[in-house]
Amino acid sequence: HLQLFVPKGFAHGFSVLDNDTVFAYKCSNLYNKEYEGSIIYNDPTIAVDWQVENPIISEKDQNGVLFRDFVTPFDML
Repeated sequence: HLQLFVPKGFAHGFSVLDNDTVFAYKCSNLYNKEYEGSIIYNDPTIAVDWQVENPIISEKDQNGVLFRDFVTPFDML
């Protein structure tokens, strides 16, 4: 029963380490696929240790771009 606030425009990811985990998203607005993007989960620049030997990765996240090539659709000003 915990929540984590991720501000608009921030990249985020998570690794589930327990089989009984339930994860749900809340959005600040209606979902719009046009604004969905993905940085590849194993980007060497970010070098996240996900602590999972054989991760299950969504198709969207498997096709993510490198951090250096990611262009945000959000106005960050």
